[in-house]
Amino acid sequence: MAISKNDLKEFSSLKRKSKRSELGLFLVEGIKNCEELLASDYEVEAVLATNNSLHAFPNAINISSKDAARISQLKSPSPVMAIAKIPKNENSLKESNFIYFLESTNDPGNLGTIIRTLDWFGINQLACSIDTVDVYNSKTVMASMGSVFRTNVVYMDFTQLQSQFENHKVIATTIDGNNIYEFKIPEKSIIVFGNESKGVSKEILKHSFDQITIPRFGKAESLNVSTSVAVITNELVKSTFKG
Repeated sequence: MAISKNDLKEFSSLKRKSKRSELGLFLVEGIKNCEELLASDYEVEAVLATNNSLHAFPNAINISSKDAARISQLKSPSPVMAIAKIPKNENSLKESNFIYFLESTNDPGNLGTIIRTLDWFGINQLACSIDTVDVYNSKTVMASMGSVFRTNVVYMDFTQLQSQFENHKVIATTIDGNNIYEFKIPEKSIIVFGNESKGVSKEILKHSFDQITIPRFGKAESLNVSTSVAVITNELVKSTFKG
């Protein structure tokens, strides 16, 4: 079965967040991600594949390499893609000792990698500021390597998050905070990771109970936010196991 002109036009428009919201659909690229999608609870609108990948996805709609390039957000389109439905139910955060909050994360690859990292450590929810990049951006989905389908990502104002978890202490990640290897994060905490270039905003810092940092031993100016999440989460998990 070949793709219709209408579907091609619609699927190609999913590069834009406004169209994803309007249509309630998002693009998934890559064989691994498509397999993870099909194994998840997400509703699948369509699976698309070029000729050389149809054998692995026999129910897929056949697309040409030209069609794939038109739909894809990547320079080198994957031979397999899928269109999935954005869940309609309004997400909410569940009670947890540690809540992660991303403030103004701009890079979709960073967000996807963070989601993948949290999934590795068994953390299945994440709060993001309203201006953080869309979780259904196809580059975010791809970087998550399927973890996005197991992670509840909620967009909200920080004040809203604080009011929901009013007994949690705000711990901000900064360049000159307490050494994470020597500091014990309070049992109930909201851990804030700031924008890639600006860090945590002054407004949130004013509400922070304390600040933490990963000590620098070399000459690099800073760490990527996704790397910071990985290091701090590893220390958090280690301290939890130690009791």
